[in-house]
Amino acid sequence: NMNAGDTSQVLLPSEERDLSLLWGSSSLDVSDIDGLSDRLSKQLANYEVENIEGVIESEVFVQDILTLVEGAGTQLTESSEWLNHYNLQLTHMRQYIEHIEAKNQRMETIAGNERALLAELQTMASLDIPDQIKLVLLQGELGTSSGLAAANKASIVLSRAIKVEIKGDLEDLLGVKEQRKIIDMLRTKFSERVSQYILRVFEKLAEDASKDHESASGDLQEHTDLHARLRGYLPLVHWIAEMDSQKFALLMKAYSKAFRSLYKKEIKHFFAELDKNIIKEQRDQKAFFSATSKGVEELSKAPPPSPAASSKGMKRRTIDRIFRSALGAAEAAVMSEQIFLCDFFLLPKQDKPSTSALQSEVEGLLAELFEGIVPYFNDLVERADKMDQFYPLAMLVDTDQYASCHEEGPEYSSFMIKMLYEIQMTIKVLFNRFLDGQIETIRATQAHVKQCGLLPFIAKFPLFVDRVEGLRGDKTARDALVSVIDTAYHKVVMALFSWLDSLGASEHQKFRYIARLENYHHFGDELGARRVPALDHYVKTAYEQFQTNMDNYASYLINRNFKPLCEFFREIDALLQTLPPEDIQFQSTHSNQALAKLADKAGPSFIERGLARALKNVVKNLSPQEGLVPDVWAALQQHFEDQYTHYEDLVARCYKNQRLPLAAKDLGSIARKVEEKIIKR
Repeated sequence: NMNAGDTSQVLLPSEERDLSLLWGSSSLDVSDIDGLSDRLSKQLANYEVENIEGVIESEVFVQDILTLVEGAGTQLTESSEWLNHYNLQLTHMRQYIEHIEAKNQRMETIAGNERALLAELQTMASLDIPDQIKLVLLQGELGTSSGLAAANKASIVLSRAIKVEIKGDLEDLLGVKEQRKIIDMLRTKFSERVSQYILRVFEKLAEDASKDHESASGDLQEHTDLHARLRGYLPLVHWIAEMDSQKFALLMKAYSKAFRSLYKKEIKHFFAELDKNIIKEQRDQKAFFSATSKGVEELSKAPPPSPAASSKGMKRRTIDRIFRSALGAAEAAVMSEQIFLCDFFLLPKQDKPSTSALQSEVEGLLAELFEGIVPYFNDLVERADKMDQFYPLAMLVDTDQYASCHEEGPEYSSFMIKMLYEIQMTIKVLFNRFLDGQIETIRATQAHVKQCGLLPFIAKFPLFVDRVEGLRGDKTARDALVSVIDTAYHKVVMALFSWLDSLGASEHQKFRYIARLENYHHFGDELGARRVPALDHYVKTAYEQFQTNMDNYASYLINRNFKPLCEFFREIDALLQTLPPEDIQFQSTHSNQALAKLADKAGPSFIERGLARALKNVVKNLSPQEGLVPDVWAALQQHFEDQYTHYEDLVARCYKNQRLPLAAKDLGSIARKVEEKIIKR
C-alpha cells in the first residue's frame, strides 16, 4: 500500500519479471544496489525526454491525417448524393420496362384471340362444300374410271367436312346448323347412292361369273379377276364403313348373298367333275382279318391302277388322290376369298387364334360363302371307305397336314381349321368303325391250335402296319393324328394278344404252347424289324411271351419224356416242405432202395431215348417257316440240365453215399449225339 505522499508506482507483473531477468543477468551483488538505482533513474529520464520529443515531432503528421479525414468525409457525402440520384433513375427505368411488358402481353393476347378467331372462321368455312363436289356426290357417274376417281375425291372432301369440330358457342350459330344439315344430307344420299350401286355390281359380277363357269372346266376357281374388279370400289366401301355402319353391314350381307349361290354352283360342279375322274376300285377290306377276305398280301403286291384319260382329258386318279386334290383346290379358293374379305371389308387379317368379334365375322362370311362344301368332302370319305377302308386314314393324314399349316403356319384360317376338323370327325368315325369290325372279326374267329403254325391274323398284322405307316409316310404327324394311329395299333394288338392267349382252351396244352411261342416270335421279329415307336412296347411283350411259352413247352417235354425221374424228385421237393433232408431216405416211397431202382432205370440210354423223343416232338410240331427248332432245342437242353443239376443236389442232401448214374456235365454230349441222329441226318 502506498502512503498519501508517496510518489512511487506499483510495478506490473510483466515489469517485475523483466526486473527479475535483468537482475539475474547482472553481475552486481547486493552491495551495488545504490549504483544500480542511479543508473536506472538516468535511463528513465532519458526515455522521458525522447518521448516528449517524439510527441512534438508527430503533431505535424496528426494534422495531415485530420486534413485527409475531412476530405474523405466530403467525398463520401458527394458519393451518397450521386448514388441516390442513380437509384432514382433505375426506379424510373424499372417502371417503364414493366409498362412495356404489360403492353406486350396485351398485344399477344389480342393476337392469340385473333388467330383463334381466324381458325374458327376457317373451320366454319370448311363446312362449305363446293357446288362441283356436291354435284359429284349427288349425281356423279360411278360406272367409269374418271367418275369413280371423282367420287373418291368428293368422298374425301365430304369426310373432312363431316369431321370438322367447332368449339364453343359457334356451333349454335344458325349458319353452322344449316351447313351441318346440308352435310348430313349429302352423306346420307351419297352413302345410299354408292351402296345401291355396289349392290348392283355384286349381283352383276356374280351373274357373269356364274355364266362363265358353265363353260369352264369345272375347277374351283379363286376369282382373282373378280376380286381385282371389285378392288376399284375399295375406297368407297371403306368410306361407307366409316360413315354409315348400317349400310356397310348391308353390303357385307349382300356380298355373301350374291356370291354364295355362285360358290354353291361351282362347288357342286367341281365335285361332279371329280367324280367322273375317280378310278372305280373294288377292294373288300371290311373283313381285313377274315380268312374269307382278299388277302392283304395280295392287295399289297397288286400293281396300282393305271391312270386313264377322262372325257375331258384329265387324268383319272384313285379316290384318295382326288380327295387330296380337292383339299388343295378348296384351300386355294378359301384363302383367296379370305384375303379379299379382310381387305375389302376392313376385317382383321387372321394370323393367330382369336376370339374377337371381327375375326368371327371373317369365319362367318366364309362359312356362308362355302356352305355345303363339307358334305361333299364327307361323301368322298364315305365312298373311299367302301373301296378301301385304309383310304380314310390316308385322308386323315392329309387333313392333319393342312390343319397344321393353318394353325402353325403363316396363313392362319379359322374357317379352314374348322372345316378340316369337321371332315376329320367323319373320317375318325369311319376308321374307328373299321377297327371295331376287325377287332370283332378277330374275337369271333375260332382256330384249332392243333394245326399249329403261323396263325392268319398274326401273319397279316405286319402288313396292316405297313399300310398304316405307308399312308403316314415321312410326314411329321401332330399329336392328334399320332393318337389316332397309336390307338388303332393298341386296339388291334390287344385284341390279337387276347385272342392268341384264349385259343386252344379245350385242346392239349402242348399245342397252346407251340401256337403262342411261334406266333409271338413272329410278331416280335416282324414288328421289331419295322421299328415303329408306337409298337416297341408290344414287341417287348411279344418276346417275353415267346420266352415264357418256350420255357413252358420245354418243361412240358421234359416232364413227359422223363416222367419217372421228374415225378420222383418232384415228390422229394414236396416232402422237404415238412421233413428234414436226412429223413427222406426213411420214407417208403423214397428209400435208398427206391433211389437205387430209379438209378438203374434212368441210365444214359434212358436219357438219350427221352431227349430223342423230345427233339422229334419239336421237329414234328414246329413249323419250318419260323425256324425255331434250334431255339426250342437249346432251351430244352438248358432246362433239362438245370433240372438234372437240381436232382443231383437233392441226392447229395438226402442220401448218403449215393449218386445218380449220370452227371449233369455229361448231358451235353448225349444231346449232341441225339441232335446228330435226328436233325443232321
